[in-house]
Amino acid sequence: MSCLQKIGLVAFAAFVAFAVMFSYLTKSQFIRMPEKPWHMQPAIDADSLTEGYVSKYELLDRRKLIGQFADSSRVTVSILVDAWGVPFGESLLAEDFAIFKDVPHREFLHHRLANRTRHAEFAELRIPGDSTRPHGGVYLFGGDSLEYGRNLYIDSLGYGVRLFCQKCPDSVMAATLDSVLAAVAVDSASPVKNVAWTTQGSRDGDRAKLHATLRLIAGVARRHPEARFIVQGTHRPILGDPKIRRESFAHWVPVVIF
Repeated sequence: MSCLQKIGLVAFAAFVAFAVMFSYLTKSQFIRMPEKPWHMQPAIDADSLTEGYVSKYELLDRRKLIGQFADSSRVTVSILVDAWGVPFGESLLAEDFAIFKDVPHREFLHHRLANRTRHAEFAELRIPGDSTRPHGGVYLFGGDSLEYGRNLYIDSLGYGVRLFCQKCPDSVMAATLDSVLAAVAVDSASPVKNVAWTTQGSRDGDRAKLHATLRLIAGVARRHPEARFIVQGTHRPILGDPKIRRESFAHWVPVVIF
């Protein structure tokens, strides 16, 4: 065996020994791999509710709620609360629902197919019946009609009146909703049977803003017991701090029925 061959054999043996030792060390306690930051960690199975949720709340499937809970003897008010999802922490949702404690209501969890406001409006706000003919309904939004391309599909939802208010906070839109319901209540001949409002104050996932919007809704519901309120989240928070998105179930939203 030549000198060059001997050197090659020694180098190969050294490489094998190093590889074996390195593999052992990386699996042992002597070398601990640093924990990955939250955004690089594998996602939790974000669509499987905990046993606590399953045992405490009634679960609703993907069918639209207006068809399941609308009361033909009353005006139906469908409210989509933007970025209100079901958080991993059960106590957090209990805090949300507690805002409605002085208003008789029922609490549910509803399965949503997609995490987009546009999908939620398509799925939940469409008035049953002939979509080619506007019905006696009022749609409210505190923003531009071009946002999320609403101008392309709002006609298909069936609302004869659409009230858009440029950069109006939820407090202004709640007052508008209050006025619409008051006008309908005193007009026995009113054709309005459906009113819809998509909020936007909590879209960044901020819980203080969410609770402010929920308190506004509770206030309007308290003043209008003659109406049926169907309140539900659009989807889990997807704007703002990405960490918040990972702390909510992917396809479940809270529902409150008055």
